[in-house]
Amino acid sequence: MASDGLKGRARGSAMLAQIPNGLSALRFALAGIWIELAAHGHQGRLAFASIAIVAAGSDFVDGRIARRLGVASGSGRWLDGIADVSFVLAALFCEAVAGAIPVYIPILIALSFSQYAIDSIVIGARAAGPIRSRLGHWGGIINYALVITLAIAPPPALPGTIVRELAPMIAMFYVAAISERVWLYYRTR
Repeated sequence: MASDGLKGRARGSAMLAQIPNGLSALRFALAGIWIELAAHGHQGRLAFASIAIVAAGSDFVDGRIARRLGVASGSGRWLDGIADVSFVLAALFCEAVAGAIPVYIPILIALSFSQYAIDSIVIGARAAGPIRSRLGHWGGIINYALVITLAIAPPPALPGTIVRELAPMIAMFYVAAISERVWLYYRTR
């Protein structure tokens, strides 16, 4: 009997341990919903704003929950990063197709993340998960800020127009992030 109680608690703990990964995986589903809405010409900004806020919220809490539960892992950090970039790229490519931002913004984000992933494997081969970067962290925040802004008020609304006009400066940030990764690579050689 006592053994059954221990098994039940272990099963409950194993289920709790999956909450952070479930929150990360949620962003894949949200990316699919965004693409589906955009592909069918959906114009309701409330739907896009809700999706963007839920995605950003899940990114904000998944790692905190994993650490709180003591289940943070390298594979969880990889899932989190891949889920983030998948969602952000899905949303921003849709916005680029709609003309809200230049297509070079999501392309630079994809290049930056690809470089981050490769560097994490090459430089951080001994680390359990992707290596961290100051600019990469800020890039994630900027990515979600772009998605939320364009979800709520795309051009011709003022916030979206400001984002579109600032696109060259935003691009310079991603180029700087890519340059930082190159510098980290040569520094560790």
